[in-house]
Amino acid sequence: MGTMDMSEFLGVFLEEADELLLKLDDGFLQLEKDPSNIETIKEVFRAAHTLKGSSATMGFTEIAELTHAMENTLEGVRNEVVAVNSDIIDLLLAASGTLRTLIDQVRAGEPLSVEADDLAERLKAASGADGAASGQPAPPAGSQEAPGEDVEPGTIKLIVEISLDCLMPSVRAFMVYNALTGLGEVVSAVPPSDDLDSIVAGQRIVITFKPTSDAKSVIDAINGLAEVELMDAILPSEPIAKPAGESRPSGSEGGEQTGKAIQTVRVGVERLDTLMNLVAELVIDRTRIAQIESSMALEFENEELVQNLGETAAHLGRIVTELQEHIMKARLLPVEQVFNRFPRMVRDLAHRVGKEIEFVMEGQETELDRSVLEPIVDPITQLLRNAIDHGIEKPEDRKAAGKPAKARVVLAAKQEENRIIIIVEDDGNGIDVEKVKRTAVKNGAVTQEKLSRMSESDCLQLIFASGVSTAEKVTDISGRGVGMDVVRNNIQGLSGSVEVFTELGKGTQFKVSLPLTLAIIRALVTSVDDRVYVIPLSAVNETFRCDEADIHYLDGKPAINFRGSVLPLIKMSSLFEHDSATDVSTRDSATFVVVNTGALKIGLVVDRLIGEQEVVIKPLGSFFGNLRGIAGATILADGRVAVIVDVAGIGGLINARKQGRSSLRALEV
Repeated sequence: MGTMDMSEFLGVFLEEADELLLKLDDGFLQLEKDPSNIETIKEVFRAAHTLKGSSATMGFTEIAELTHAMENTLEGVRNEVVAVNSDIIDLLLAASGTLRTLIDQVRAGEPLSVEADDLAERLKAASGADGAASGQPAPPAGSQEAPGEDVEPGTIKLIVEISLDCLMPSVRAFMVYNALTGLGEVVSAVPPSDDLDSIVAGQRIVITFKPTSDAKSVIDAINGLAEVELMDAILPSEPIAKPAGESRPSGSEGGEQTGKAIQTVRVGVERLDTLMNLVAELVIDRTRIAQIESSMALEFENEELVQNLGETAAHLGRIVTELQEHIMKARLLPVEQVFNRFPRMVRDLAHRVGKEIEFVMEGQETELDRSVLEPIVDPITQLLRNAIDHGIEKPEDRKAAGKPAKARVVLAAKQEENRIIIIVEDDGNGIDVEKVKRTAVKNGAVTQEKLSRMSESDCLQLIFASGVSTAEKVTDISGRGVGMDVVRNNIQGLSGSVEVFTELGKGTQFKVSLPLTLAIIRALVTSVDDRVYVIPLSAVNETFRCDEADIHYLDGKPAINFRGSVLPLIKMSSLFEHDSATDVSTRDSATFVVVNTGALKIGLVVDRLIGEQEVVIKPLGSFFGNLRGIAGATILADGRVAVIVDVAGIGGLINARKQGRSSLRALEV
């Protein structure tokens, strides 16, 4: 058997290691709540065992040794030698934190420089036993298998199956052969040892092995491997025990998989991105073909060719729609992959600030596009940090207010139509809106005159303005210059929005709304001076028409009284500089699109509404520079290119105009 170049498996190892560390952290926190949960104990033990094997195979000795020490402690927990308490959990979490640092060093290509010997010794001392626990499952036992007629004298037939959820099947197969080294000789194997690169999850390997020691040593060597199961071990002259409930695989040794069929295939994200781009082009062509067919049908209504074209266009439209739905679903991942990193963070922060917190997560199975999933980590992190540091009171203050000493923080996700809603909620002290107003005026975020015309909910949105904070002091938890304005900007950069609801003394809720995907969106198509502007529906509150008599000018700026508050009006043509007039209407009435820029609502004045449409976002590229107020472009059904409005950037565009910078190219983010 030749050697394998393990460097090609580095990416898979890192991906698996990240998942295993999340499992460990989550399991440790679950054990802290319920120390007697045997399933949780088994789960964290398996995760540690798998990480130990993977890191050892990859040659990362420091990681393997520390994980082995962790495994010994968990073995003590499993055997009820080690009692689970906060000190043990702190130690295990410290070990997983050190492992994460080591793995990050591997990811960065740096030498493993973290000193972990002291931590390993503390784990060994806590394990309650001298020496290492074996960590190996017992040899298979149960039903007997009749001797195999095709097994040569002096050999054993080993039938080994790679786990279906294994991330590195080729590495696991290599570990099988590696485990047999020194115990005898591989006579033959299907597939051959030279073809380990082609091994897939769920596949079985049939090895004819000539042992130099007893059969039990061979069985124990295989059973000590993670994500590998010995399905059968057969001697020519006597039966050897195998796992209960398993039957001998049928069929020949000729390379075919037996038993379970492969149900999943791992696909690189680059390939999914390419498929999504191709489907996006099909969506554009689907719409164009439908419009061409519609135009031809009006002119040649009774022509058979036109009727055939209509039927084909309709069928093509259904196929493209279904293809689009399936590709989008293939890109979806459960938000659990993001949520799972927060329980430990909340626990650590709560301990640092001396607060008692019950952290509840809901809707982890909700799915979100991978392009949106990772960028929401920072906004959620900051919202949780703010809740813990500023929102939640000290236990003694909560008791004095008649509240439970332990606060409740909720992180929840759910789907509403084509949007994903993420909620961060606490039962803390709430936000003092009057304090927000005073701070906003003091820091110049809003004038006192404008403040007097704003509704209570609009005033609350001022917490997202730069420099506005109700915190008494900046801390290393929720400070460091990262404010709520950054949270809002990050969310709006994902074509999302964030709302805040609060009640003084009762708590606060942040509601983040995100699109399922950023590639294809529903949008409102509008016309202004024969130019087409596309506004994402996620930012549109409503549309309406009003009489010119209802429009008033405050300091020369148009506005209307809209649902009890002042709504500023802006001509879309003036915003994008193909009309310098400030009058919003030259007719008896005007059409408005009410949009939420995050900090405020404004009414965009357009000539007419063309309708809703599914559009594909096309980036403009670096040639155009950084254009505030423009998110990209799209191709319409008639082939025209239309600008997609960046509603979140309009607020900055307006502010830049106030400062006298009229050039779009000069308006830096």
